[in-house]
Amino acid sequence: MQSSFFLMAILVVAMLMLFSAPATEATFLLIACMLQSPLCPWVTSATTATTG
Repeated sequence: MQSSFFLMAILVVAMLMLFSAPATEATFLLIACMLQSPLCPWVTSATTATTG
């Protein structure tokens, strides 16, 4: 009984993500930038660290 409830919940979440695709993409990009992933479109190769 619990496994069928879990599968239905996963299905509902998947449908919500499908219908709000731009929001899902923006959330993915935000998480990628927060984790300093190379998938972030705003990451540049320039470093801001100073020596000295």
